[in-house]
Amino acid sequence: MLKNRISKWTQSEDSLVRVFRNSSWLFSAKGIGAILSIFYLALLTRSLGVSGFGEFMMIVSAVQLLAAILKLQTWQAVVRFGAPYLLTGDDRAFRKLSIRSFLIELSGGILACGALWLLLPVGGTHFGWSHSMALAIMGYGAVVFLSVRSTAIGILRAQDRFGGNAAGDAIIPLVRFTGAILLFFATPTIAGFLVVWALSEFISFLFMWFLVARNRKVIAQPASSQLPVTAPSWPEFFSFLFFTNLAFLANVIRERLVVVIVGIFVGPTAAGLYRLADQLANSVNRLAEVFARPLFAELSKLFAGNESDRLTGLFWRSLRVSAVSGAVMFLALVLLGQFMIDVISGPEFLAAYPILLLLGAATIISLSGLGLEPLLQAANRAHVALIAKLAGLTALAMAMTLLLPKYGTMGVSWAMLLSAIITTILLFLFSRSAIAKPHPAA
Repeated sequence: MLKNRISKWTQSEDSLVRVFRNSSWLFSAKGIGAILSIFYLALLTRSLGVSGFGEFMMIVSAVQLLAAILKLQTWQAVVRFGAPYLLTGDDRAFRKLSIRSFLIELSGGILACGALWLLLPVGGTHFGWSHSMALAIMGYGAVVFLSVRSTAIGILRAQDRFGGNAAGDAIIPLVRFTGAILLFFATPTIAGFLVVWALSEFISFLFMWFLVARNRKVIAQPASSQLPVTAPSWPEFFSFLFFTNLAFLANVIRERLVVVIVGIFVGPTAAGLYRLADQLANSVNRLAEVFARPLFAELSKLFAGNESDRLTGLFWRSLRVSAVSGAVMFLALVLLGQFMIDVISGPEFLAAYPILLLLGAATIISLSGLGLEPLLQAANRAHVALIAKLAGLTALAMAMTLLLPKYGTMGVSWAMLLSAIITTILLFLFSRSAIAKPHPAA
């Protein structure tokens, strides 16, 4: 009986089962990552204190924000336009798409390095960084910018090689955990943690491309219909890249720019409390992304094959799973959040608990609409997803302008909750329209 069930699980071509099967690989890595991240977060906060942790996270957030602006994420384009090639086993076209994506991502990384070099003196003057600190920040930024991981991730996901993808993702928290332990018992400094964070990115980058190189042959995947594949035009390709990256940038602004703003206008201590709460709330979101990534790959295949019935069924089933999961996770935050903060970071961080509840609520609301943005992107409506993101971002900016001066980090947290509600409602309305009138993938 058990053997038959396992066989059905591993061989089933049901869309939702395929999503869960691919998610299971990533959940294994994310599960390890979530556990290790709690430990290295504890070491980080207890080593640097509230103010030092806040300053460290401001630096990391600023670098990642700059990367989101200039270094384009290409994995969605590789999956979106590579899925039809994989359905027909077109090895040459898929390689050409991958090379194009690699060069685009690398070019953006080089631009980001130049931008950081120009902006670093300004930050150094404002925060009083030493020369050695400035070098550590520049080194960390260069590694983040020049580690071309997104294209490799796209290749692995497009080929349903989620096991390798999971292993590459697991390397980052493993290296950070190991480095944090060494620093905790040696001399923990902000510069030292930046070196560890850079090393984790670099090792993951090398491992991802090792996995890609190990299996260069493109394997044709089964499809219900073999349709002729038309290569995307340059305007179509860059339009998709532009809109998906703007949507990604909107997410990064919500997660990273807010930390920088809180640090500048309220102070590093407030930034530390806010970021700790945000990190714990986003641990839920990171696990949710595990489900979203294979869901996007599966939706892309269904759109490529014009399988509208299976597409609609997968959409509604995934939405129900997301809503139920979100409710359970929020209840866990309410009951265990204060205890988690105390155990992980100590009593000096307990002021982050009310912030955690608001940011957790915002994260759970976003989680309830987990499959909405992947569906719009797979339906070639990335621009519509962007509209929803920008509307939520506009609401965030307006609410922060009103609430930050008077209520500080709590005001920012309420603004994040409002932004999540508006974004999710719009994504849901746009997704229903896409299901009703599907646009087949080119």
